[in-house]
Amino acid sequence: MSGWHYKTQAAIEYSYRVRESTPDTWVFWIHASNAARLEQGYQQIAARAEIPGWDDLKTNILQLVHQWLCDARNGRWLMVLDNADNDGMFFSGSASEDRGPLVGFLPQAAHGSMLIISRNGLAAWNLVGSYGHVITVQPMNEKESLALLQARIPAAHPGGSKDDEKALVEALEYIPLAITQAGSYIANRLPLVTVATYLRLFYESEAKQTRLLQSEESTDLRRDPSIRYAVITTWQLSFEQIRQERPAAADLLALMSMFDRQGIPEDLVRGSEQDELDFHDALVPLLNYSLVRLEMSEGLYDMHRLVQLSVRAWLDIDQQLHSWQAKSRVIMAREFPDGNYESWTQCRSLLAHAKSVLQSLRDVDDEDRLHAATLLANCGWFLHLQGGYKEAEAMYRRALEAREKVLSREHPDMLTSVSNLGNVLDRQGKYEEAEVMRRRALA
Repeated sequence: MSGWHYKTQAAIEYSYRVRESTPDTWVFWIHASNAARLEQGYQQIAARAEIPGWDDLKTNILQLVHQWLCDARNGRWLMVLDNADNDGMFFSGSASEDRGPLVGFLPQAAHGSMLIISRNGLAAWNLVGSYGHVITVQPMNEKESLALLQARIPAAHPGGSKDDEKALVEALEYIPLAITQAGSYIANRLPLVTVATYLRLFYESEAKQTRLLQSEESTDLRRDPSIRYAVITTWQLSFEQIRQERPAAADLLALMSMFDRQGIPEDLVRGSEQDELDFHDALVPLLNYSLVRLEMSEGLYDMHRLVQLSVRAWLDIDQQLHSWQAKSRVIMAREFPDGNYESWTQCRSLLAHAKSVLQSLRDVDDEDRLHAATLLANCGWFLHLQGGYKEAEAMYRRALEAREKVLSREHPDMLTSVSNLGNVLDRQGKYEEAEVMRRRALA
């Protein structure tokens, strides 16, 4: 996705008629995100080329332009189809009932070429017909990312040290759209906001990251005016398309975003009763859009930090964030072991995911609160046995607080929470507090 955006900016500068030593070469740029935009692009081609009949309301504009492009007498041409993420639109959709699939109006001629730009790997393959013709645009490296950031910030006001700039492009994971947006945000607020200031604000909280990446500070005259510029908004267009095409894939993406973004095991996101083929069907769109990456050697899934942030913001807008957070706690409470020695390997692999789902416990119901308490108690016991007494104490206190809101003082789980807290306080030499918990447990 990152390379896709960078490439479109470079290519769009040439969306006009180019004269060479050979016969005239036409370069046409079409936004192919949906059938209406494709037809609009054909309409503009017809008007620009002054194809006879282009202004007749009864004319089949798709057929008219297709025939004109297939005629070698009209010269060489290059057509760029941008945002062609929905291949189903070309093979099954049509602009109206009396027209066939749109793919039939994509010209194939020796005197013309077509460049298709897509964020969807499967769509790219389906439209070009062979993986051999698919060129994957690789992510930018640090040097390229720094050059892009510096191009957005006035030279007279660098706004930070080289180390700050390196830290910022690394935090933005070398994604061009994110770097461009951050650079424009800083440039528009200098000297109030520098690179160092932006970086500090970015790391303060997830809420501030979302706000910064939803900012509409930057504009680009070469960019499609119907597409908003913010990073999160751009990704959310892909999320919405996935939800329309395959709701199960959108649900899988939502669930994955609740856990730590790295090392997500399949057991956490695949239901125990879910068929393997159904799981693969849901997973493939996420891999094709490069929203999720599979580490084949370990069988674990990763996602970009900014993708995770964007998914959570998208769910929050849809008022679904709390329900997915609750669902992730149910799964973690079931999957995280009791913390005893024989389960330590699994506990280590799941601890980061447990911490992730325990970050937000506001406005939860009693059932959700008890799931969280179970997870907190098990994590605390594992950390306790590992010698992480301070962190274990924090887990135990949160578990006890949650259970006190739901359970009676005589409930066995309450006894466990009180006793465990007393033990870990004793381990740290906090004897007076430990005595209070021990007496309470005894009573």
